[in-house]
Amino acid sequence: MNVNVTTCIIKGIKDLFNKDVLKAILLISLPIFILYILILGIFWDKIIIVNDILISWIPFSVLKLNGAFFILFFLWFLAVVVTYGFISIIFFPLLNKFEEKTIYYYSIFLLIIIAIFYSVVFISNWDNIYLEVKKLLTLLPFTTISKGVGALVTIYIFYNLFILTLYLSIFFIKREFIEAIKELEYGEIEIKENNDTFKYKKIFIKDILTFLILFILLFPLFFIPVINIAVQLFLWSKLYHDSFLYLLCNKYCDKKDFENLKNHQFKTILVSIIAASFNFIPIISFFAPFFALIMFFHCIMQLKSQTIS
Repeated sequence: MNVNVTTCIIKGIKDLFNKDVLKAILLISLPIFILYILILGIFWDKIIIVNDILISWIPFSVLKLNGAFFILFFLWFLAVVVTYGFISIIFFPLLNKFEEKTIYYYSIFLLIIIAIFYSVVFISNWDNIYLEVKKLLTLLPFTTISKGVGALVTIYIFYNLFILTLYLSIFFIKREFIEAIKELEYGEIEIKENNDTFKYKKIFIKDILTFLILFILLFPLFFIPVINIAVQLFLWSKLYHDSFLYLLCNKYCDKKDFENLKNHQFKTILVSIIAASFNFIPIISFFAPFFALIMFFHCIMQLKSQTIS
């Protein structure tokens, strides 16, 4: 038995554009987003004061240099991710006829080509781009840079809390959300209820605590370009992986199905990484945890369909 990740991705994207699914996601995501905006607005000054004290310990030259590199790296990374996502959405449905291995090679090759392209653009114009960014940071007084960095740190922390809250919300709407997709695409598959098999609630709590502890311990690494992206991707994908699989298997798998799924751990980890990468793109991040859940669901139903066959 095999899990076709590409099929899971394509079906996941298709489900996201379903009117009812899209409506459900926005009805959950938008109120949570507005809530965090209100909290930031109310407590902004107090939070910034604390951040200013912490940032004031950093030498000005270090802050200025790291700020320039961080901005340049962020622009490069954003350009690569957005371009890759845009091309993938357009062409991935056309690749469904090819073998899965061919699609993997295509995806990796495409990502490398895009990364090289933007690297060449940035390197060929490095002096001008770096000079302009450095000049901007130099023109700003230290207190302004300090407040700017403090604001970024605050927004970054609250953004992670927003992602975590979206993740939590799924456990309250999972049944209706997934059942709608099941009836639409897998209505012929009969499922036996398994409500106490895997005790996903314990894993759910453990994953939340693990995320918060690792976030605090690894927080200094978020100021180092490249490493910060890797650390954040690791945290988000780890958050999605175990608990979502156990959540879905608790209802849709028997023990044999779960053992089969564990044999495809590399592919399920890949699914969680793909979904977690959505969090790097504002607004699109509203869909990331739901996208992860939908893709995992399709992986499970693929294996279940093959078992029945």
